[in-house]
Amino acid sequence: MIYWLLVLAVHSILTEAANSSHHEKHHAKKPHDPLHERDTAYAAVIGGNGQVADGWPRIDQWVDSLETMFQSNEEIISVSCAEWGLPNSSEDETQFIKDVIYQVEKSSGVDARFIFAIVMQESKGCVRVQTTKNGVANPGLMQSHDGPGSCNKDGVIQNPCPRSEILQMILDGVEGTPAGPGLKALIAQEGGTADVTSYYKAARAYNSGAVASSGNLGQGGATHCYVSDVANRLLGWTDGPSLCAPDAIGQIPAALWDGDSSAGHTDRDGTSTTTTTRILALTHGSSSSSLSAPSTLIVQSSVTWTSARASHSSTSLACRREGN
Repeated sequence: MIYWLLVLAVHSILTEAANSSHHEKHHAKKPHDPLHERDTAYAAVIGGNGQVADGWPRIDQWVDSLETMFQSNEEIISVSCAEWGLPNSSEDETQFIKDVIYQVEKSSGVDARFIFAIVMQESKGCVRVQTTKNGVANPGLMQSHDGPGSCNKDGVIQNPCPRSEILQMILDGVEGTPAGPGLKALIAQEGGTADVTSYYKAARAYNSGAVASSGNLGQGGATHCYVSDVANRLLGWTDGPSLCAPDAIGQIPAALWDGDSSAGHTDRDGTSTTTTTRILALTHGSSSSSLSAPSTLIVQSSVTWTSARASHSSTSLACRREGN
């Protein structure tokens, strides 16, 4: 009898210890992982001329592969067309986007990650995205320079969007069209793929037609935050609002990025917090998460930016290039 009482007592002690260990394992505070946080947060406002010496990301600091970028953005792509009241991209159509980007990377020499960053900036991967017209028609996934590729041409919507049309949309944006150059020519024009700065300058020229005479990639026409947003996509931004203010980015002479990810995370209450360690940050004159409010520059040694979580959206369709 005493033997069995001892057995039960030992079993009870061991069970309690195991349960306690299990609780601590699953409820202990997880270690800080800034690289994981960078996968979704807007790393920093990146202004200036695109030079690595001024804090712009080196190419080896971009997300490691198109595969990683694509997986991080698939949820956004899956609902991207709803913004315009159009049928969302199907799984097959989404897969076609990735497949043809790899295909065009091989034929053009333009990095697949950069192509995809432009796709997400321009259309968020909606294969039936509308054509914008601000002096020049900009159709398709990459809002190309009056290219033929589109699954929403003059209001005629193709559903499903065939692989051949998706390929044409990517070719229009990368190889260019009779009406204007694509990413390949613009990168070559700015110095070639050996220099990462050429990618950033090409993004500016793709959006607005040219780099401003000052060299500042936040200046000129079209979408002022375009290149900062593209650079952040290349660093892994997928979630939360852009921290770039259109009326202030052109005043910033260098990147507000310390060469690592920002300590960005989303709290349980839906608040997104990002900390940068550069000397400048932007603050908005409104408590809203909208980035349209007037902005001022603040000089500080460390700034914590807190803003209400907002849906991820591209401003590219609202303000496009009018020509070269």
